[in-house]
Amino acid sequence: MEIRNLNTFLKVAALQNFTQAGRELGYSQSNVSTQIQQLEREVGVPLFNRIGRSVSLTQYGTELLPYAQQIVSTSVRMENFMKSEKTLGGAVRIGIVESLFAFLTEEFFIRYHERFQRVEIELTVDATETLKEDLRKGRLDAACLIDSPLYETEWRKWHSVDVPVVIVASPCHPLAGREVISPEDLEGQEFVLMEDSAPYNQRFREFLARHNVAVRPFLKLQSAEKACRLVEKGNCLSFLPIYTVRRAAESGKVQILRILEEQTQSVQIVLHKSHVVTPQLEGFMEELRKTLGAAIDG
Repeated sequence: MEIRNLNTFLKVAALQNFTQAGRELGYSQSNVSTQIQQLEREVGVPLFNRIGRSVSLTQYGTELLPYAQQIVSTSVRMENFMKSEKTLGGAVRIGIVESLFAFLTEEFFIRYHERFQRVEIELTVDATETLKEDLRKGRLDAACLIDSPLYETEWRKWHSVDVPVVIVASPCHPLAGREVISPEDLEGQEFVLMEDSAPYNQRFREFLARHNVAVRPFLKLQSAEKACRLVEKGNCLSFLPIYTVRRAAESGKVQILRILEEQTQSVQIVLHKSHVVTPQLEGFMEELRKTLGAAIDG
């Protein structure tokens, strides 16, 4: 069984298109078809349903995916076994949602570059659903998402962590001096909130509805960083992930209000199930995981 055929199988499985898979791998469509046919003869079962131009995995193909991914990943590791991280080349293509991108410091990128000096980082900042589609189409190697439903048949969750989402206020705000606040204390308070599509904003609205509390949102933004700066200078509140406000809180520019019912969101580093994990990609995800941990734990 040729590694090349398994790699082609993974690419077709991800893109669900023989022509696109060939384009990305540098093969003709007929070459891709031949490799898949060879693999199907070797395993003795059909791996793809071919209906017109539509291509989808059969049940056998779905069951083969994790084995093919493991074999190809092991092969890549063997090829790079004697190479140091500093000599590895290529690129890593990473997607990340805006609120997470905003907290990545220059030190994060410098730290990765010191490990993999010849690897180019291609970063895409976009909405969760767009990033997931890019993963499906093979345009990204991995993505860092927030509160996204993931199905084990399609996605591999490389890392996941629950992150507190907190209410922040200016130190001059009337609620800032309290040791703990109740949901009722938020009644009628002015808020800067994230856009409606932000998962933690949706969760905050559900929290308010459970307690029959109405707040006054006067501005909705896409940037958590800008919301935090508005809280610093105004008499409003905001509901933001801890990693976006920790620095401002540590410097005394804002105060995190402790509320009885803690709110969290899930931050996930994910790959498409059929994607091969290279040492360069694993190194990036390791650095991202460490950075997330530091931002959450302080």
